[in-house]
Amino acid sequence: MQWFFNEDNTPPVFTTKQHAESKHVTTGVRPLPKRGVAFCLGRGLPVLQERFKTRLLMEELPGFIAHSPVYTIEGHEDVCFFDGGRGAPQAGCCVETVHALGVEELLVVGLCGAFGEDTEVCDVLLPSRLLIEEGTSHHYSAGRDFAVPSSPWPGEHTADFLTERGFTVKHRDVVTTDAPYRQTYYKEALWRERGFSGVDMESSAIVSVCNYFGMRCAVALMASDRHPLSPKSPPWAWGNLDFRGRRDDFIGACVEMAAG
Repeated sequence: MQWFFNEDNTPPVFTTKQHAESKHVTTGVRPLPKRGVAFCLGRGLPVLQERFKTRLLMEELPGFIAHSPVYTIEGHEDVCFFDGGRGAPQAGCCVETVHALGVEELLVVGLCGAFGEDTEVCDVLLPSRLLIEEGTSHHYSAGRDFAVPSSPWPGEHTADFLTERGFTVKHRDVVTTDAPYRQTYYKEALWRERGFSGVDMESSAIVSVCNYFGMRCAVALMASDRHPLSPKSPPWAWGNLDFRGRRDDFIGACVEMAAG
């Protein structure tokens, strides 16, 4: 089924801006800085507030399933930080909203499952291709298998920045799925054959929406869990002894990079 039509030049029946300005929204709307960081993990905003001196820009993002507060860091008011949500639909709506409010460049900071033969928990993956196995992207482009970020943070700069802070950084491509419980051994073997090493639930949708609007976007994902390569491998488990601390340090390093 085709969901996007190149000949469709009609506007949406209601736009993000109309929704943000509607009576349904009660928290007030203001323009945001051009550069933003979307955390697609629960510890994003808490670590931001624990480690940096923040200032609240907006109590709640307006729009469909996009209700995160928005912060900036004192001395770095040209960058805003917010929670990008969980799953492709919420993440896509969040990007629509921040774009309508002025964000032009986006860094996605999240987690992924690792199923590549050489990927381990706490590795940081910097994908240049995101395989679309979610539905949101297909409303923003037709017939594309991959979402390709147009990065405001060059890959080598990001890799060097994070490597200098002690992270194992790998340029590995990632799959975005809508169905985590359908990550079968058969499918993950096919993903490996196609050159993919990790899986998340937001990134390809975020990149697809960014590309539709001409926004620049980069993605950095820390591996939170290691998938068994076959039924005979050690069973799936979340994290490891170092994961929680390394995850928080990863979030802090991404904030520093975006603010720098």
